[in-house]
Amino acid sequence: MTHDSVDERDLALINAIQVAPRASWAQLGKTLGVDPATVARRWEQLSATGLAWVTCVAGPALHSEFCMAYVDVECRPGRLDEVATALSAEPQIRYVHHLTGQYDLLIVIALRKPADLSAYLRGTVTRIPGVRSCRAEMRTAGYTEASRWRLRSLERSQQHALQTAGTEPAPAGNLRVDVVDRNLYRLLHEDGRMAFRQLAQRTGTSEPTARRRTKRLLTAQLLRLRCEVAQSITGWPITAVIRAHVPPQHLDSTARSVSALPDVRLCCGLTGQRNLLLMVWLRTLDDLPRFEATISERFGHLTIVDRAMCLHTVKQMGRLLDGNGRSIGHVAPNTEVIVGP
Repeated sequence: MTHDSVDERDLALINAIQVAPRASWAQLGKTLGVDPATVARRWEQLSATGLAWVTCVAGPALHSEFCMAYVDVECRPGRLDEVATALSAEPQIRYVHHLTGQYDLLIVIALRKPADLSAYLRGTVTRIPGVRSCRAEMRTAGYTEASRWRLRSLERSQQHALQTAGTEPAPAGNLRVDVVDRNLYRLLHEDGRMAFRQLAQRTGTSEPTARRRTKRLLTAQLLRLRCEVAQSITGWPITAVIRAHVPPQHLDSTARSVSALPDVRLCCGLTGQRNLLLMVWLRTLDDLPRFEATISERFGHLTIVDRAMCLHTVKQMGRLLDGNGRSIGHVAPNTEVIVGP
């Protein structure tokens, strides 16, 4: 397998792991009609070449525990690479996108409260040499996120078989979190399919304890696993960032409907006049005006205010990416987002 050479079986395997990130090789092989050893070998090749990987993020039960900001960053001439590299090294910064338009970079920051964001912008972001200015908006609501985006390689029956084998969510209740849980988050962020035996060794616990703790964190939705894929092999190699305005009384219903469109990878509400942000994966540049026409005609309350193209996603949920979207490095997460009562 060359860096960008995949076949339909590879794409089906990636799609299957998107549906069930920790499914066993036997489960995946049965669903795909492939020998488990072959499934394991193919995934190892995909992972080793940076074309696909499984990571771990804070789950829905924690979303209200921290605030997220989408920050436009303007760089001084000739300093963009330096700034992007510095920002990508920060654990608090989840995404770094290089965009067209006035602002060179769009970054996404997750911190505990607005005052922390203020201090971080003033004390870290604006002090990076090469940063000319920045403009921040807070996320008010998340309607769909990247972990829900899927390749479309599996039949419905195959998806259903994997979904029924997955972990059922359960309320977090008064679940207490300790250093072992935070270490599990860090390790699963590094490799969401890391074997329980290895998780146990690296956290200094027994294998049954690592298994039980991991399942508890996932079923309580404190953590969420997600399978990522290099955009260059998906068939949707173009990313558009669309900012729109929707009257507040229509924002929720409009955003939920827009989120259902298959090309929408991210949809969230923001503070400010441009109160709806969309990130869309497209097959060609020509699809952008067609997509804009579709949402403008279908959703009468939505007005597109601005659009930009993503030239390079430098960092994506802790992964450093090359120009083709392949994983080339890893930045450990800020485990303080995992908190207990």
